[in-house]
Amino acid sequence: MLLYALCGLLLAGGLVALAVGLNGNRAAERAEPGPLAGRAHVLWYGGPGTPSPQMVRRRRVQLALTLVCAPLAWLFSRIPLTLGLVPLAVFGLPWLFAATRSDTRRIVRLEALAEWTQRLADVLLLGVGLNQALLGSRKTAPAALAPEIEELAARLQARWRAEDALRAFADSLADATADKVLAALLLRAGGSGPGLARALSDLAESVREEVRQRRAIEADRAKHRTTIRWLVTIILGVIVVGSFNDRYTAPYSSYQGQVVLGILAALFVAVLAWMRSLALNPPLPRLLEPDRRSRVGALPASDASDDVQADPELPFLKEYQ
Repeated sequence: MLLYALCGLLLAGGLVALAVGLNGNRAAERAEPGPLAGRAHVLWYGGPGTPSPQMVRRRRVQLALTLVCAPLAWLFSRIPLTLGLVPLAVFGLPWLFAATRSDTRRIVRLEALAEWTQRLADVLLLGVGLNQALLGSRKTAPAALAPEIEELAARLQARWRAEDALRAFADSLADATADKVLAALLLRAGGSGPGLARALSDLAESVREEVRQRRAIEADRAKHRTTIRWLVTIILGVIVVGSFNDRYTAPYSSYQGQVVLGILAALFVAVLAWMRSLALNPPLPRLLEPDRRSRVGALPASDASDDVQADPELPFLKEYQ
C-alpha cells in the first residue's frame, strides 16, 4: 500500500512538473498578474520583485527534496503524518533562518542603487539626456542590479516610453528606497539638467546613509540571531536522533499518537513563527505602487513595443501633476 502511494505521489509530481514546463512560456506572455498572483509570488519567493537566481534554484531543490524525502520518511517511520512534517521542515527551516540571517542582499542592492544613482547624476551633469544616460548606465551597472538595469535599457530600446520603463524598473526592484530615486526620474522623464543631477546626488547620499544605519542595526542583531539558530538546531537534532529509536517513535504510530504528534508539531511551529516575527524586519510600504482604484488596465507583455502604452495612475505622482 505504501509503495502504491509512493508511486502515485511521484506520478503526480511528474505531471505537475510537465504542466509547469509546458505553460511556462505562455504564462510569461500574459498580462500583469493580479493581487492573488502577487501574494502567491511573495509567499513562494519570500518577497516581491524579481527573485534572485539563488532563490529560484533553492525552491527547485526544496521541491525535489520534498517529493523524494516525504514518501521515504513515511516508508521508514510508518507514520503518515511525516508526509506533512517533511515538507514543513524542508520549506520551513530556510524560511525561519532567513529572518535570523542578516539582510545582506538588500543592503548590497541599496549600495548598488546608490552607486548607480551617483553615476547617473554625474552623466546628467555633462548635458546628456535622461534616456541616453539610462541606456549608457548598463555598461557600468553594479553587479547587484545588473539584470534589472539590463531590462530597463532593453525596454527603452524597444520604444517603451521612459515613464513606463521606469515604473517597470521600480516593480522589479520592489523597494521603498528605490521608489524615491525613481520618483525623481519620473518627474523629470522628459528632460534632464543640473536640477535633476543635484537631486540624484542628494538621493544617492541619502541611500548611502541608510546603508550605514542598516549595517549598524544588523551588527546589533547578530548575537540574538545566533542564539535562535543554535536553539532551533539543538531541538531538531534531538528529534532526528530520537527518530532512529523504535521505542521512541512507536507510540506515534497509532491514531492517538499521530494526533498528539500533530499538536506538538503545531505548537512547535507556532513558537518558531513567533520567534521569527520578533527577528523579522518588515519592509516599508512602497510609493510607486499602481492605484487599484484606477480603471486603466495593466500593460500586456505582447504590447511592450507599442508607442502608446497603458499608464496606471500612481498616487504618489498624482500630487505633482
